[in-house]
Amino acid sequence: MSRTGPDNTVTDSAPHIVKFSGGRSSGMMLINLLEQRALRPERGDVIVFNNTSAEHPATYEFARKMKTLAERAYNIPFFWIEYQSYEDSSRHGWQRHPSYRLVNEYPWSEENPHGYRYKGEAFEEMMSFNGFLPNMQNRVCTQTMKIFITNAFLTDWLAQKPGIERLGHYGDTARMTDEGVITVHRAHGGATPDHILLEKKAFVRNSPFVREQALWQDFTRTEVRIHNDAIKDAVIGGKGQLFGDRAIEYVSCLGIRKDEEGRVGKIQARIDSAKRGKGQSLFQQPPGERILAPLVTENVSRQQVIDFWEGRKTWAFDLDLPSTGLYSNCVYCPLKGERKLLELAKEEVSGHARTELTPASIDWWVNMERKYSRNLREEKREITSEKAIEYIGFFGATDQHVYQQIREKARRGANMTGIQAECLDEASHATCTCTD
Repeated sequence: MSRTGPDNTVTDSAPHIVKFSGGRSSGMMLINLLEQRALRPERGDVIVFNNTSAEHPATYEFARKMKTLAERAYNIPFFWIEYQSYEDSSRHGWQRHPSYRLVNEYPWSEENPHGYRYKGEAFEEMMSFNGFLPNMQNRVCTQTMKIFITNAFLTDWLAQKPGIERLGHYGDTARMTDEGVITVHRAHGGATPDHILLEKKAFVRNSPFVREQALWQDFTRTEVRIHNDAIKDAVIGGKGQLFGDRAIEYVSCLGIRKDEEGRVGKIQARIDSAKRGKGQSLFQQPPGERILAPLVTENVSRQQVIDFWEGRKTWAFDLDLPSTGLYSNCVYCPLKGERKLLELAKEEVSGHARTELTPASIDWWVNMERKYSRNLREEKREITSEKAIEYIGFFGATDQHVYQQIREKARRGANMTGIQAECLDEASHATCTCTD
């Protein structure tokens, strides 16, 4: 199972990292790997689910059941991780730094402080940290909450140590000041007016300022027993090296279907480019990653995935969402396109969908768009475009808040929005391209 392609083989000692997305294709791939006994915990094989805090409630339930199955029946560790920043000193003073935290498979509450966040908290912390919204031309959500935190996790996991260390200062309270926030922003070339900058940075500054120490064993039902001598020489300073001369070779197992095969090519091109480059940032592509896409190799189609889960309902479980992909991943992700977003909003406002104020509701996206879009007029920016442009947000340059308009059109029963925005396409994109 270590072979990744006819011209791209890896050694049998390469750890296998199963990147579980929370969808049916990913679930089918994982069950097949488990039933084939293709994963070996002593090699460092592990399953990872990246929680953006913007998933549908049914996705969390599905991921919870998959974790239980993998750990109890097959003894393969399955970790949930999510973005978290911490506060520490830097050459510009006190500021926030990106990281990740381990969470258990139950919702966060005061009684369960290690639980996963599900009301958009991690997503908003990322946006507040950056001070702007992601869009299709600047997909910082993918880069930060998928690529970066997975790479950061791997540097810890592949170091074969007991867990992750504490990050942050040892003060009793946060130390960043308004003046410090402004100074750091200016030092990096930022020109956002002070009052707007501070409003956008408020959420991250009020988030926990320490990433707590945690043991792997406290977040899995399995006995953590990774023992891989082949990668020990690549551990420096307590971190497994993903870049440089000692970059660890590992296999990423992805639930990409045959009809999505083009995605594998995109990732492979990124890996090839990384081999030629000299990247060192955890936000970049590691050169030692190899791709295993079993569903592509086995010519599995979308319909075959649906049939797979239909055939298991008598003994197991399924993702409690329509098989159309409408609700998959971040429910109102801008990548879904105008038609899907309007359809989602119509189902919600008609009362057929969950309406609690989480990212499963369009109201959350409306609020985030208002809060973190760049308002060019308020920032007193010179607008040189001949088109009407006032905001830069989830859909690039536009003259209006797009999610608010989608919600209003849905309430009126419109079939199309007629909204003009730089990155709002009529047709939807691929169901999920967060690994691309």
